[in-house]
Amino acid sequence: MTRPFLSSLLLLLSLPLAAAPARNQAAPSSAVPPGTAPAASAAPPTVDAVLAHYVRALGGQAALQKLTSRLMKGAFEIPAANVSGSAELDMQAPDRFFSSVSIPDGGDHILVFDGKTGWSREPGSGLREITGLELDQLRRSSQFLYESRLRSLFRDVRVVKQTTEQHRPVWLLEATPAAGAPEQFYFDVETGLLLRHDSLQATSEGEVPVQHRYANYVSVDGVQVPSLLLHHDPHIDWQVKFTEIRHNLAMDPAKFARPAASETPAH
Repeated sequence: MTRPFLSSLLLLLSLPLAAAPARNQAAPSSAVPPGTAPAASAAPPTVDAVLAHYVRALGGQAALQKLTSRLMKGAFEIPAANVSGSAELDMQAPDRFFSSVSIPDGGDHILVFDGKTGWSREPGSGLREITGLELDQLRRSSQFLYESRLRSLFRDVRVVKQTTEQHRPVWLLEATPAAGAPEQFYFDVETGLLLRHDSLQATSEGEVPVQHRYANYVSVDGVQVPSLLLHHDPHIDWQVKFTEIRHNLAMDPAKFARPAASETPAH
């Protein structure tokens, strides 16, 4: 498993992802979330209008503010290679993140941000500290409810145009960080939901263009979240289907603690 895989997994899994029906979880809903959509035929809306529509589509600011942590588990697949495994994510406000992908005969691939530092651990390469632009991206994407905070996390955000994604009209927003390349976010014109996120991800092996698509939104604790995530980059295509999610759990601090080189990280 390559380092670009781990970086891209973090960036998509730090979003408000969901599971299929489980404890504390409502059944999937096909209803369009409440909120008035920007008119498709009108002039492009402001950035604030698109982002406000997104927050309403997710369930509203009040519902989002009730969330302090999230644990998610699901199935990871590389369909073309007939490879499957499991994914687990632990997120705690304001900025702690733990990601683990476990593959039979392939070991555990772990990526963590503890609020200040980041590290990864993979079979064959061991423990590695994350630095530089890679750390900047990790820090930004580890912020709890990352996608609802574009204004504060990026130096500049602008509406580029209306285009099409997954046969849906979308507003394309470009967000430029203080350092690194701009990222693109595709928000459904009608529902307000995020359908796609493109980025140039820094890794230990160089920069990699990555595309993430989000589908099968469901209602979880009053918040709309995608239960299917599709990843594409020049090296690999993979997907994650989540089957469990729990909010507002007390997280074990050891989950985010950097282990000694000779230790096995908690998972």
